[in-house]
Amino acid sequence: MAEEARAIAPSLPSPGDRGRGAHVPSPALRGRVWVGADWPPTLQRLVWVIAGLTLAVVPHVAHIKIWILVLASAAAGLRVAMEVKQWKMLARWLRSLLAFVALLAVLLDYRTLNGVDAGTALLIVMAGMKLLETKTVRDLTVIVFLSYFALFAAFLYNQSLLRLPYMIVTAWLLTVTLMRIHQTTTSMPVREAIGITARMFAQSLPLAVLLFLLFPRLPGQFWSVVPARGAATTGLSDEMSPGDVSELSVSSALAFRAKFLGLLPPARERYWRGPVLHDFDGRTWRQPRSPFMPQAVTVAGATYEYDLMLEPHQRRWIFALDVPTTWPKRLATRTADLQLLSGFDRPISTLTSFHLESATTYTVSEPLPNLMRLVDTRLPRDRNARSIALAREMRERAGSDEAFIAAVLAKFRDEEYFYTLEPPRLQLDSIDDFLFNTRRGFCEHFASAFTVLARAAGIPSRVVTGYQGGELNPLSGYLLIRQSDAHAWSEVWLGERGWVRIDPTAAVAPERIEKGIEAALADSGESLPGSFLRQSALLSQLRLTWDAANTFWNNQVVAFGEAQQRWLLEQLNIGDADWEQLGIGLVLTLVAFFALLSAYLTWRFRPRAKDPLAQIYEQMCRKLARHGMPRAPHEGPTDYVTRVLQTKPELAQQLVEARKIYVALRYGPRSWGPQLNRSELSRLKFIVNQLKV
Repeated sequence: MAEEARAIAPSLPSPGDRGRGAHVPSPALRGRVWVGADWPPTLQRLVWVIAGLTLAVVPHVAHIKIWILVLASAAAGLRVAMEVKQWKMLARWLRSLLAFVALLAVLLDYRTLNGVDAGTALLIVMAGMKLLETKTVRDLTVIVFLSYFALFAAFLYNQSLLRLPYMIVTAWLLTVTLMRIHQTTTSMPVREAIGITARMFAQSLPLAVLLFLLFPRLPGQFWSVVPARGAATTGLSDEMSPGDVSELSVSSALAFRAKFLGLLPPARERYWRGPVLHDFDGRTWRQPRSPFMPQAVTVAGATYEYDLMLEPHQRRWIFALDVPTTWPKRLATRTADLQLLSGFDRPISTLTSFHLESATTYTVSEPLPNLMRLVDTRLPRDRNARSIALAREMRERAGSDEAFIAAVLAKFRDEEYFYTLEPPRLQLDSIDDFLFNTRRGFCEHFASAFTVLARAAGIPSRVVTGYQGGELNPLSGYLLIRQSDAHAWSEVWLGERGWVRIDPTAAVAPERIEKGIEAALADSGESLPGSFLRQSALLSQLRLTWDAANTFWNNQVVAFGEAQQRWLLEQLNIGDADWEQLGIGLVLTLVAFFALLSAYLTWRFRPRAKDPLAQIYEQMCRKLARHGMPRAPHEGPTDYVTRVLQTKPELAQQLVEARKIYVALRYGPRSWGPQLNRSELSRLKFIVNQLKV
């Protein structure tokens, strides 16, 4: 079989036939099935290219429509079948029609050809269509470059450290494929191609690092690409019904990180403010339809300075420590209900950092606006009548708002109310059902019930959603706030004190606030997914180490932008560098880099030093050449000396002895090397020096 393949191979198009017509299989090859190592070079190259394209598309599987993948796979399968069975290529008009239909399908499905999703889909579809017309090495090269584009487009969706090794290995294999399909004779062995490509990658690494650090950066982040509308996100919502936050809290996904520049706030004060909910329809809390007038905040205690690193959640919410007092004005804004939002109406669509300052003790000294008072005391009619009657009775007995609040918290603490992630479903009058029947719930149940009771007692109140707590990673110094830290609490208006945070969950399960959700569930027998990772010291240490590596990657690589570049230049004593200076510096650095590289390559591939015997022989040849007897390139020492003696017989004694010594030293059993006969070498040198032509 191997001999037959080698006999047939010359009839196949060579890699050097770039663009020189279509591949027309011979009749003898049609219908033939090739197996294993007997595959002809054209089939091997095609399979390598399709495999590289497949690896480049894999990172897009989660966000590309299934029909895109099916269409591209069908095109690849058809092209392999055409090569194996030696079928004729599809007619040009048919290929053009298929490409047009595929483009139209992408346009109709995505409503555009622009953007990350539509652009990636179009790229994959067109690569599949291109496969159907691959005739030459040039066509295969185009598909390899399309694979590079598809591979690196995956970074627009996810820049995690976990994805990096896959991207590097795939880019490596694509380069190996590119090298193998361009062999003009026999195909390069895979091992050799892998080794050469690895060395190329290693040699290019210094240049890549140089360009990464010094190439002028625009303000903002390169990865700030907004995904298509309707993309699913993980995190809090702008409305809350009992059960919503408990469903979110079983997720261990990271929400954000926070690194404090001084002391950490106590665990009981780690409330991270998110959406503030005012409107209540009897079951669901929502954000207000119209904005309120802002109120001034007066800090009543210490403030905390910290860096916040938000994971992308496709919302404008910035989960600042309650309540933010200082923030970058051009990047964020604070609402009337003290929530921090990203500026320019742009969602957090990529890993984003903010430098913030917050106060956990504060007052709102201005009077409560009438519109806010009206909204935050409103309750739906004919709903939760028993709860409203209970609140009014308790308020009358208490005598003051503060005493009423204390009585409600005491009710939650002293009576049989239970904190659980698996509360029963509630009836239409959800607050009545919770307070008088089920008595089992998560933080949103207690926050919702407390806020309704406060409103029924005439106290302006609202629900605040966000996160509470955080796990300190000692390796990176960051607090890790996960989706499992999602929380809901209440705020009430108490005269001169302004808005005051009341967390009814702390009355029922104080462990939730001090030690986290897992501690609050310890006695209930419930557990969170992945709890064994946190209970094992080894696994917990590995998890924190991996998070520290991710934090470094996100801070120093993904988020490397204009600010980080300026800091680096300041460390190099280069201040106030503008685009022109950076460009000049980059050019000079590149010139220096390539000069060093050229010097290294010149030294690496320098001509080998000639051995002393060869130098003496060449000296003799030069002497004879100056007198009209040059040595021909094909002449060895014996033939050369014989020819010279025909013209100059008087040199016979010297030349014959020189030839004898040279041949003995070069080709004899004592050929020159470590054991070189120094005396004979000296005698040869003396003869050549004394040679008189």
